[in-house]
Amino acid sequence: MSPRREPPPSTVPGPSVRESQGLLRKYRELMKKHTALVRKLGENTRRQVITLKLSRWALETSDSALAMMNATSVVLANSRWHALGRLRGPWRREDDGAERMALRDVGQAEAAVVLALTEGGARITRYRQAREAQPRVLEVRIERVTGQMQGQVLVLARDITEQARAEEELASARATLLEREKVRALGELAAGIAHDLRATLNAMRLRLELLQREVSPTGQGQQHMDALVSIVSDAEARVGRLQDFSRGKHGTALEPVQLAHVVHDAVDIVRGGIEHQARQGGHPLSLDVALPEGLPRVAGSAMELRYVVINLLINARDAMPRGGAIRVRAFKAGKAVRLVVEDEGTGIPEEHLPNIFKPFFTTKGERGTGLGLSMAHGVVTQAGGTLTAANRPEGGAVFTLTFPALKAAPARGGAR
Repeated sequence: MSPRREPPPSTVPGPSVRESQGLLRKYRELMKKHTALVRKLGENTRRQVITLKLSRWALETSDSALAMMNATSVVLANSRWHALGRLRGPWRREDDGAERMALRDVGQAEAAVVLALTEGGARITRYRQAREAQPRVLEVRIERVTGQMQGQVLVLARDITEQARAEEELASARATLLEREKVRALGELAAGIAHDLRATLNAMRLRLELLQREVSPTGQGQQHMDALVSIVSDAEARVGRLQDFSRGKHGTALEPVQLAHVVHDAVDIVRGGIEHQARQGGHPLSLDVALPEGLPRVAGSAMELRYVVINLLINARDAMPRGGAIRVRAFKAGKAVRLVVEDEGTGIPEEHLPNIFKPFFTTKGERGTGLGLSMAHGVVTQAGGTLTAANRPEGGAVFTLTFPALKAAPARGGAR
């Protein structure tokens, strides 16, 4: 047997003690840095988690509805967005009246507008609930998102109902102050005009008295003469009221009035002018009056109410340039007496109906003063009644005057 050979000794020298200590020191330094880096990363992560929680809390507790959207869908939204989204629509845009059924539809419509714009910038619009008695108002702010999220928009919707009401109240207060200033200026102007008119009317009344003494008209001439006397008498009373207005004296003594008599007098005064206009214009224009006997009396001023009826009849005539019929009817309605004046004219635009009785509001342009219906409304209101305006389904306008009926005076008599 051959003798067993031993392996040759290794020629690779092992690390010296100094080198081992250096490696150990470097390892410890790396571990220390690693530990510090892990701690730093942990602290950063905790800070980011806290920031994320705070951001989410801020978004969820915000009074503003926030959403990330594109033109077709909602990408992300907070809870306030979902809460406002449950409100009943439709929502009407205030600048053009466009309606959207829900908040999501509002956001998509506004997002499409912003994404179609070539330039950036925020778009701010207001929407109001269209069919609620006390509508809410939203301010919607849309802004395009830039960077990696192009094609999306950030939507912020705020409930500004209280702010909108405050703005409306402020605008109403300003309008009231403006109207008061107009009335004050009108009162100063009325004082001078009333003085001159009274002198003119006095001269006319004296001339009419002379005519009545020196001339004996018969038939229709006498009717015209009586109508002129009534017109001048009413005009003098109106001028007196104008002077009271300019001096700050308001109110008229109320007395029991028979509406049928008031209407008959007003019709007699305006019938000639209506028939004359019909002859000149070549269009048939008729005046139909239906007044039952035995109507209860109402409280008011016969002169003032006569003016109201005359004003309504003239307005009806002016609203029918192509002719038609003016119908006047009165009837008892429960504990009230109702007088209706309707025409077959052009009617009243629906948007004008809420303002038709406001001072200085007119639909006649430069031909109107905006005071006729306002003063008529004041006369009827002072008498404890109501005056309303509406449109007839068949065309034309209808004005309805309603007065509380006075109780009939007990008959005097009996044994002495």
